[in-house]
Amino acid sequence: MKDTSILSIFPKTRLKPYDGMSVSASVWAQAHDEHRLSLQSHDLLFHGSGIIAGLEVVANDPPDQMVFISPGAAVDPAGNLIILAEPVAYDFGSASEGLLYLMLGHGEREVGGVENDVKYIQNEFVIAARPSLPKRPAIELARLVIPQANKVVKNATTTFHPVEGELDLRFRNFVGPEPTILVRTALCNLGKDGAEVEAGWEYLRCECARSSPYRLVVDGDLTFSSALSSYDLVYLYANGPFKFDDKKIASLRSYLETGQSIIMEALSPEAEDSFKSIFVGLGINPKPLAQDHVMRTAPFLFINHPQGYRGNDVLAAKGLVYSSAGYGLAWSGKSEAGPASRADIRAVHEWGVNMIHYCMLPSRD
Repeated sequence: MKDTSILSIFPKTRLKPYDGMSVSASVWAQAHDEHRLSLQSHDLLFHGSGIIAGLEVVANDPPDQMVFISPGAAVDPAGNLIILAEPVAYDFGSASEGLLYLMLGHGEREVGGVENDVKYIQNEFVIAARPSLPKRPAIELARLVIPQANKVVKNATTTFHPVEGELDLRFRNFVGPEPTILVRTALCNLGKDGAEVEAGWEYLRCECARSSPYRLVVDGDLTFSSALSSYDLVYLYANGPFKFDDKKIASLRSYLETGQSIIMEALSPEAEDSFKSIFVGLGINPKPLAQDHVMRTAPFLFINHPQGYRGNDVLAAKGLVYSSAGYGLAWSGKSEAGPASRADIRAVHEWGVNMIHYCMLPSRD
């Protein structure tokens, strides 16, 4: 532990009650301070100080000197929990210039009645832009350099390298649990036995749980039906030719129109022709992935698609992903040449995470 000052927050004593003791205002305050300080030290020791959730900072549209801070929560370096229950607007002002730090701090004030009426300590927050980092406990929400007075504040064009006049969010510190995204996944076999594909998805499920926020709940050996609408992702695969009537194509079209995603995978040359007939019925023409396509860049970077069971062809359009590479088989360590190498297995697992990430995006090409 580098910062041992956190340990000093933890209360060293607590009140020992006894029958007949006098509970004065001072005693009452001591009893409740023990709980408050215990909670503050717990938050710092187990989680640290930083942003727990929300508190995004975005510039006004069209840009001026105003920014908006979304609701959220943070823990400051003193262990105080700060809550913004509603969006907050902050005006840097037309006279601001130079390097500024947008900081969030904790405050409190006494509210309530007068004389003997009940009084309360109300928790509050303070948001201010400063030319230097404050010595008092506070959380950085953003920083920026305003080159001269009357210049507008903009969102960064490139988030990892903002320029003058753009919000710099790179120094925001995040704490708390990692977000978990549940992905209900249906595996529909349109051809022959799919046990090996189901095994591949089980390995992919484990990899997603290990290296991503996605938690896959995979139901295998399902038949195609309208009940698939309850799933976030549908994986259609076939090893051989199959028929797909107009009613099923209409169901697929409705499914895609709700913003959900479909992965189709041909495990044999015969299945490729059958899947192409589905594209015609849907009126979708999936295309090769551009070099900067999100499936090739996030969360793992790929210059080329990794080799699957039978190649590496991948197409996508409008939430539909089509592959003839047989990744469903490769995820269980298989290739046409025999057992895959450890490096190849790692590559296809990371590629699988990228595919899930693309499918779960709210907006897809």
